[in-house]
Amino acid sequence: MLANRIKNLFLSNVLLAGVIGVAGVAPALEVGEKAPDFTLPSTTGKDISLSQFQGKQFVLIEFYGQDYAPVCAANLSARKTDYSKFQQLNIQILGISINNPFSQKTFADSLQLPYPLLSDRSLKVAKAYGVLYGTTEGKNNPDLEGLGTKRSFFLVDQQGIVRGRWIGEDLAVFSNEVLLKAAGEIAGKP
Repeated sequence: MLANRIKNLFLSNVLLAGVIGVAGVAPALEVGEKAPDFTLPSTTGKDISLSQFQGKQFVLIEFYGQDYAPVCAANLSARKTDYSKFQQLNIQILGISINNPFSQKTFADSLQLPYPLLSDRSLKVAKAYGVLYGTTEGKNNPDLEGLGTKRSFFLVDQQGIVRGRWIGEDLAVFSNEVLLKAAGEIAGKP
């Protein structure tokens, strides 16, 4: 009986460490891989799934760190600046973070974003795409404190395949030029 209790305690701690311990151990998706589908609450007030765009549009997924962070606001606003160019290439932009939907809605409204932000509070999407980082170890609130997503972009084609991937960890604004050029080449519209 004691052996079973020790075994269960050990397994519980291993599971707990995997859930709230060090995150981001999964490698990021590679170009050519199938993009994991997801359904997340959005700033539109409705859930949005990646699969709803299959057969219709390319999707540019932009993972960003935190609502109201200056660099994140600048990056999301950069996509807004060239939004019509993305639309001309038939690309739907989706911004994803681990922030809650209420915060995202006020943040998106403050930036007047023409595309939705999606809330990944479960961390499943960030983990599936390999862009979650951080740890909750030693934090007072193990909810999501200490966790975030690497600034990253995944261009997904109409068949759900990753056709472009950009991951940046510096504090710069990521250029639309790189994204639009790659998207145009993939879409056959250079």
